Amino acid sequence: MLRLTVLLFTSIGLQLIAPQVVRRFLDLAQGGQTGTVLALTAVSFFLTVTLQKIIMLLAAYASEDLGWAATNHLRTDLAEHVIRLDMGFHKSHTPGELIERVDGDVSNLTEYFSSIIIQLLGNTLLAGGIILLLLREDWRVGLIGLGYGLFVFLLLRLAEKYVMRFWGEVRQGFAELYGFMEERMGGLEDIRANGGESYIMARLHPLLRATYRARIQAEVSGSVTFVLGYLLYVLSLLATLALGAIRFQQGTITIGSLFLLTYYVGQLERPFSEIRRHLVDLQRAYASINRITELFQSQPHVQEQATAPAPRTAPTVSFADVSFAYKDGLSVNGKQLSVISNQYSVTNNQSPISNLQSPNVLQKISFELEAGRVLGLLGRTGSGKTTMTRLLFRLYDVDAGAICLDGQDVRRMGLSDLRQHVGMVTQDVQLFTATVRDNLTLFQNYNPTTEPIADDKIIAALESLGLGDWLHALPNGLDTMLQGSQGLSAGEAQLFAFTRVFLRDPKLVILDEASARLDPATEHLLERAIDRLLQNRTGIIIAHRLGTVQRADDVLILENGAVVENGRRVVLANDPNSRFYQLLQTGLEEVLV
Repeated sequence: MLRLTVLLFTSIGLQLIAPQVVRRFLDLAQGGQTGTVLALTAVSFFLTVTLQKIIMLLAAYASEDLGWAATNHLRTDLAEHVIRLDMGFHKSHTPGELIERVDGDVSNLTEYFSSIIIQLLGNTLLAGGIILLLLREDWRVGLIGLGYGLFVFLLLRLAEKYVMRFWGEVRQGFAELYGFMEERMGGLEDIRANGGESYIMARLHPLLRATYRARIQAEVSGSVTFVLGYLLYVLSLLATLALGAIRFQQGTITIGSLFLLTYYVGQLERPFSEIRRHLVDLQRAYASINRITELFQSQPHVQEQATAPAPRTAPTVSFADVSFAYKDGLSVNGKQLSVISNQYSVTNNQSPISNLQSPNVLQKISFELEAGRVLGLLGRTGSGKTTMTRLLFRLYDVDAGAICLDGQDVRRMGLSDLRQHVGMVTQDVQLFTATVRDNLTLFQNYNPTTEPIADDKIIAALESLGLGDWLHALPNGLDTMLQGSQGLSAGEAQLFAFTRVFLRDPKLVILDEASARLDPATEHLLERAIDRLLQNRTGIIIAHRLGTVQRADDVLILENGAVVENGRRVVLANDPNSRFYQLLQTGLEEVLV
């Protein structure tokens, strides 16, 4: 910053000196000086201008270096903050909107961090220096320059309060537009299959129109200040030319002084034009700063405490009167609403939707799963099965009651510690554009706080879980790049997810119907993988199929967020009065789906 400041101020000084050299050259030429003196004066002017341009080039480099360094640090901090926000926040903000806020809003601050403030100060000093030199040369021309500067300042102040609001609307419009596009592009297959292209365009056009209107208002507001400022500049220049011509005809100033006066007044337009431009950039930056500050002020409901360690052996899992409702899905008089914005008053921390009621997804759930046993979790879609596992994983925190591992409330455990020792496999497996190694370790080898996982261990895990042949067929082994889920069947993707969990060696494993939609051969591999994964571990399996539930020691049946039956699987399977017995007789797939 100091280096940039010195370079800019040196450049300003040279800009003020250069026209003085030209005036001397003109006066010397008019006075009949020899060619040697004139040549030396011309060379001095050339050297002054060249040095000023070199300094400006160095200043531009220092400015860009400072701006990108600062914004990259901000991007890192903001991205890390967004990642730490809980699932309720991410459910109410699309990935496209968050990308625009993390990158788009921060990009608007590049020039702010690099040079806006220094440039504003520098151009203000340049304008002030020009006016002082004008006052020294001719107080009347100096007053013309001073009047021009005051009128421009008042004009900028008048326009400032309108332009900043418009640029805030532009940034919000782009965030909503990118969020809309990201969401629709992600579901393009379903949209095309159902003929929904016209619906997308019908929704897209209003977003484009709103962003267009806000952008036009912002640009026009800035252009008005430019046009009016330029008109004032032209009037000031005409007045200076008229006054200078009169004085030159009267013989009170030389041709060099006439040039100097008109040049300085003409040069006044550039710093004021730069000030206008930087103020528009500053207004854009302030609009982005407000949005970034709002995002930083969003705090996760799931708070880190880390007063108790996560279990290092297979734990006993207990739910005690657990109730929970999603805060991102609210209802009023039975009608479901969605929170699409996190805007609220920061001063009183009162949300405008705080008086709305959200229906409980889970209602006073209580049970205990002994260490090393496997629980089969049954229930229709929407009964709360997946929600229970999310609470256990602390993607959300309970509203009432407690979830404990070996008697310790999970809310007292550190998030990273808990999630390191609780493994979850879902039907939807997320693969990244990265190497096989990084996809399996989830980039753990880049974390300086954890031990890297050896390649031998990764290969052994893949082979033991049935992916050995797949690995050996890859051109570069573990260094092969994966492009999302391309090249993996549904079954291989689920085995891939099993390998991830296996490498972490968690003591509690949660499987969300991992054997669905598979061919018999792959399902056989997966059955073997499940047996290996559950060995010497506590397990919870969300099941819809009879084959899956047969490996459970205990069964818990949910209905509308409440426990309707819980007990030993063998006992319930042989009790004609039990709900589980009736499900087995009817067929799990028919009743639970």
